Amino acid sequence: MNGRSIRAAIICLAVLSAGAIPVAAQNIDATEYWLDNGMQVLMVERHEAPTIMASIIARVGSSNETTGITGISHLFEHMMFKGTETIGTKDIKRDREIMAQLDSLRELMRAEERIMREKLRRGEIQDMLDPEAKTPRFREIEVIFDSLILEQRQLIIKDQLDELYKKNGGSFLNAMTSEDLTAYFIRLPKNKIELFMWLESDRFNDPVFREFYSERNVVREERRRGVESTPTGLIEEDFRAMFWKSSSYHWDVIGWPSDLGSITREQAEAYFDIYYAPNNLTMLLVGDLDPDEMIKLVKKYFERIPRGTTAPPEVVTLEEKQYGAKRLEAEAETSPTSEIWYHTAAWKHTDSYPLEVLAGIMSGKTGRLYRNLVEEKGIAKSSQRRGRRMMGGGGLAVSASQSSQKYAGMFQIKAEGISGVTAEQLEEAMYEVVEELKNNPVPAEELQKVKNQLRVQDIRFMDIMSGLGIMFYVGQNAAYGDWTEANNGPKKIDQVTAEDIQRVANKYLADDQRNVLIINTKAGPEGESGGEDPRFAQMVQMITSMTDAARLEQMIGMFGGQMGQVEDPDQQAQMEKLLKIANEHLAKLKAAEEK
Repeated sequence: MNGRSIRAAIICLAVLSAGAIPVAAQNIDATEYWLDNGMQVLMVERHEAPTIMASIIARVGSSNETTGITGISHLFEHMMFKGTETIGTKDIKRDREIMAQLDSLRELMRAEERIMREKLRRGEIQDMLDPEAKTPRFREIEVIFDSLILEQRQLIIKDQLDELYKKNGGSFLNAMTSEDLTAYFIRLPKNKIELFMWLESDRFNDPVFREFYSERNVVREERRRGVESTPTGLIEEDFRAMFWKSSSYHWDVIGWPSDLGSITREQAEAYFDIYYAPNNLTMLLVGDLDPDEMIKLVKKYFERIPRGTTAPPEVVTLEEKQYGAKRLEAEAETSPTSEIWYHTAAWKHTDSYPLEVLAGIMSGKTGRLYRNLVEEKGIAKSSQRRGRRMMGGGGLAVSASQSSQKYAGMFQIKAEGISGVTAEQLEEAMYEVVEELKNNPVPAEELQKVKNQLRVQDIRFMDIMSGLGIMFYVGQNAAYGDWTEANNGPKKIDQVTAEDIQRVANKYLADDQRNVLIINTKAGPEGESGGEDPRFAQMVQMITSMTDAARLEQMIGMFGGQMGQVEDPDQQAQMEKLLKIANEHLAKLKAAEEK
């Protein structure tokens, strides 16, 4: 299960478990240290169980990339599990010799790729990945290159980091990459935390990027499954690129396919030296710990890593103002869908708090969108079959969300229609909800109810899985620049007034600032619209392609935990099918391990 899937599942769990009961504020009491090399350390005491959720967060994501190396941040999510001088290899000397040979061969292959790229521009070939498009010299080099890859695989101790953690009671080892951060995490018994300090200081001090070139192909395959093979993946990617005009949010976290095939190991090492230096890292420990004792261990293992010699460059290209409404219309083998995005406010902007409340007023089964599109007009589905992108709304097919990212923000409204409805009908109905909020203040009772719901959602999120929720909640704010926003943000939301909501609705949700995505159902061969949403098949493909039984078992546990919270019969039936398929695949994986 990859980082993005885990993040989506955690968000889903938090939303599904949120109720409408007022709950007192929960303040996160974190102890903060700064090491001499610039590394930030945050510790949150939670003594309910003798475990510690430990994570290291790099303040780097796809927004720090430039064209030519898009996707490199996510590629590191893979490469950081490849080991070190002591972990992951039977013969480090030969291992390094092979990597040097591969680098030399890749330089020769890049020269041939320049020829192929020129042919592509002239129309002499149609696809650089087509075996027939490769030059004769490229094919000769590729034979030697592939033989070295095979030899290196014989030297590798696969998943040794994971095995070491498992043998010592560790679980949930994984990572995730977003636009503005990359996080690595593991849960361990408290008496094994020194193992974490040794292993993680080793891989953050001197990782070995073995299997670099073959891992690029793994990421490209991940992109193919998650973006290119889904009914709407490439359409959504187009829409994102249309929405973000100038900022580096313009591309998806997974990167452009042409960049994924051309990133070099030298570029990766240079990227690591800048963005994975301790002065750009935050360690976050949540669990049964004593901060005064724990910091001694942290210093023992991590202060030996030198501060980076080059400071991470500032992201200076901001999103330029939009000067007119933009629209993307498409057809796909899926339900009719309409999305409306608006440029809004970044993290900690004073307007981000009323915008979040505005999204809460629109979302949920008691929200304005559900009431208008599902209950009154009957044109939208009540629940969605989740696609590639995870939005707010707790699995509802109508939703709104305010995404306050580090450098910019966006407000998203989405609706998925029933059969026979057009995406344009959904669009017009959503405008009715927007105009109502622009023209009339929200009643005090409705406003307070939404504030309560948002607070409960935050608190339930923080209670997920013995510290995992706190890790994400505090870690994201730390990566953005101020972990205390985890405590201050909810207080600012409590201060939002009806006038604030009406003001931001008029300021940001303007007609000439909207970006509209229209996806109507593509007719089948005989003029009939598609039946079963193909995204269910995509989820099945993701499950059946998993090879790690432990991680699949974790995913099954999370899905099982969600079942009791799902009320919609159609969604329950889909989840039951997925659980059955996942359990059958898990049984096969375990049987294979026993042989």
